[in-house]
Amino acid sequence: MKKLSRVEKKMRRRRFLFRLLLLMALIVTMFVLALNTDFFIIDNIKVLGSNKTSKDIIISASSITIGENQFKISTSDGEKNIDKIPYVKEVKIKRKFPKGIIIEIIERKELFQIKELSSFALIDIDGYILDIVSTENHILPLINGYDIGDNKVGDNIFSEEENKGIIDFILEGNNLSLLGKMKSIDLVDTNNVNFLLNESIIVAFGTLDDVKYKLNLLNEILKDIEKKQISCKMILMNKGDNPIIVLNDSEEG
Repeated sequence: MKKLSRVEKKMRRRRFLFRLLLLMALIVTMFVLALNTDFFIIDNIKVLGSNKTSKDIIISASSITIGENQFKISTSDGEKNIDKIPYVKEVKIKRKFPKGIIIEIIERKELFQIKELSSFALIDIDGYILDIVSTENHILPLINGYDIGDNKVGDNIFSEEENKGIIDFILEGNNLSLLGKMKSIDLVDTNNVNFLLNESIIVAFGTLDDVKYKLNLLNEILKDIEKKQISCKMILMNKGDNPIIVLNDSEEG
């Protein structure tokens, strides 16, 4: 292979620099044109996956408006703003060239409700307050005795270490699909927790010690009751190591 002379090397370097500058100038020109042409002006914004929050609120929070240039908006800033909406768990903003914007939402879902004087706080699996309403939701489990304090919509009630037993109870109950079977839960005295199942079975759960073990044990008991079609009115888990099943009067007779 022929070795290049110093002059040839210098000329090759100049040609490379010239091409690089030409490419950069072309990119800058295209960018300037893109910023000033009507071809990339946004004329539609679609919101996907939002049921609890109106699309107008989400679009407003994004700060993206019809008539803006695609290249002048910040999708990351829009995502941060939308993420502050209580019902929004995840958000992704995509440009759909040349003129569209797509906002994809994954929403949080109410898991249970907490009674607060004359109102009800709707909470999701992560402990976020999604809404505070004046009427009870008869589908969601109702928790009495859990003080949400000064927390407001959008705040997280699972951040307090002192409520670890309650949090474990809620999370493990959900993992076992037991929480959805609970109509109401009394947490006024955490040493004497009681709850009512949808089948009108009262469970005297006792303390919140060994929550995971006790809930798994309760789950097995309920499976056995269902399998054997036992008419049960109470399950006592606060009278020692062995739960006591109290039958309905008709079966006891």
